[in-house]
Amino acid sequence: MNKLVFCGTVSAILRCEYLVARHIVREWHKDWSENKVRLFTVRVVSFTHALISALGCLFSLLTDINYIREPYDYHKQNAEYVFLFSMGYFIYDLVDMYIHGELDNSKEYLIHHSLVIISFSIILLTGRLFGLAMIALLVEVQTIFLHLRTMVRLAYGSKKQSDFMDTLINANMLCLFLFRHLPVCYLLFYLLVQDYKVPFLLRTFLVGGLSFLEYHNTHLTIAMAKSDGFFGHERQALDEDSCDPLGSVKKDEMKTQ
Repeated sequence: MNKLVFCGTVSAILRCEYLVARHIVREWHKDWSENKVRLFTVRVVSFTHALISALGCLFSLLTDINYIREPYDYHKQNAEYVFLFSMGYFIYDLVDMYIHGELDNSKEYLIHHSLVIISFSIILLTGRLFGLAMIALLVEVQTIFLHLRTMVRLAYGSKKQSDFMDTLINANMLCLFLFRHLPVCYLLFYLLVQDYKVPFLLRTFLVGGLSFLEYHNTHLTIAMAKSDGFFGHERQALDEDSCDPLGSVKKDEMKTQ
C-alpha cells in the first residue's frame, strides 16, 4: 500500500508542478500561443523526472557494483523508490496526454510508457531484475539533455545559437549513444546470450520490450540528426509543431471544430 501511495503522490506532485509551471510560463511569455506554453511546460515536468531518475540511477550503480554483478538476483529495497518514481511520472504523463486529447497522436509514447509501467510492476512484484532495470534507467541521463535542448530551442528557435547551444546539442547526440543505444544493446545481449536465470516467458517479454525501446531510440536519433544538423543535414529552426523529435502530438484542430 505504501508503494501505491508513493507512486500516486509522485503523479499528483508532478501534476501540480505542471499547473504551476504553465502559469509562470504564461506570465513570462504573454506573446506565446497556448500550444507553445503547453509544449514548454510539458518539457519542464519531463526534465524534472529525467533529472531525479538519472541521479537516483547513477547513485545506485556507482555506489553498489552488485547491480552489475547480479542483475537478476540482486535486490535492494531502497532502489524500489527509484522505479516507483518513474512509474509515477509515466502514469502522470499518460493521464496528462489523455486530458489534453493527445493519445491518438502519441501511440509510440503510449507503447513506451505502458511497457515501462508493466516491466517495473513485474520487477517490484518479483523482487528480481533490479540490475537490469537500473541499467535501463540510464536512458534518463540522455533525457536530461533532450528536454533541456528542446526547451532552449523552443524558446529561441533560430538555426544559429550560442556556443552553449552548440555544446548542448552535441552533448545530447553523444549521450544518445552512450546512455540509450549502448545500455539497451547490452541488455539485449545479456538476455539473449549470457542469461540463464530469467524465465522464458519473462525473457521473451523483456526482449520484445527492449527491441521496441531500441526502435524508439533509433527513431529519436534519426529525427534529431535531421533537426539538429548531424550527418550532413542542415540544422533546422524549431517551432511549436517541430520541437518534438518524434512529431507533434497536438490534436488535429480540424477534427475539433
